[in-house]
Amino acid sequence: MIQELDKNNYQEILNILNQSEDNIEVKSVIKGYSPGRIFVDEKKSPKTAMIWSKGIQGFYFVGDQNNNEFNDYLLSFISKKIKDILNKENLKFFEFSGETNKWDAPLEDLFNMKELDKSQQFIYYFNKENWKKHNYNFISKKYKLLKIEKNILNQKFSNIEFLLDEINLWWDNIENFLNRSSGYIVCLDDKIVSYALGNYLVDEIHLMGIETLKEFRRKGLSQACCEAFIDNSLSNNIIPRWECMSSNIASQKLAEKLGFKKSKVYNLYSIEI
Repeated sequence: MIQELDKNNYQEILNILNQSEDNIEVKSVIKGYSPGRIFVDEKKSPKTAMIWSKGIQGFYFVGDQNNNEFNDYLLSFISKKIKDILNKENLKFFEFSGETNKWDAPLEDLFNMKELDKSQQFIYYFNKENWKKHNYNFISKKYKLLKIEKNILNQKFSNIEFLLDEINLWWDNIENFLNRSSGYIVCLDDKIVSYALGNYLVDEIHLMGIETLKEFRRKGLSQACCEAFIDNSLSNNIIPRWECMSSNIASQKLAEKLGFKKSKVYNLYSIEI
């Protein structure tokens, strides 16, 4: 059987997490900072869990990857329960990854009858020594670089939803974001054209999220936002972190320019529902 854990009992799966992994996304859901849901083989002493993170719009598998009771029921559970969750989120794909590469073979075996799409995610760790040699980017004076604070969110930007939608995707509410995280925007008149913010903050590690409107790219705006975000994080003894798909070359180049170093690679899977 697979059952959903009540939010008050999310802590039950902490002891099955791999202690050598950061598990930032998973811990953020467990601690209630990020919206998500947790499904387990049993509620009192779970051995295996599947965690839904709304921010990444996907699932993480943690714990015992060879739990036959869980694995044997998984495909049926996805078709009965998970499909409804994805439909409510207007998602057509079931995306997932394992906590470590030990999960890869079991997951590939489970979905061997499906059209399984496989890609890679890169995790970049911040390198303080590289940052000391960093050359800052100075943007045109027609743009304004602002820290995301309550008074900023109350301003009448013409496209405020561009920013609010991103915050609400990763955080339970705006107040939670303002109290625990940080971010910066670049605006042109009353339009937000770029942002860099913390999608997760767990154990003093800040996972970054960035976006720039298509027509404003290649102007150094993302870099300027990221530089401000990194400086602010470091001043608060928080370590920034970067993650992107292997196909996102622009993101990789910017990460390396900002002093990040590719440190981990993991497989990401997807099947159409």
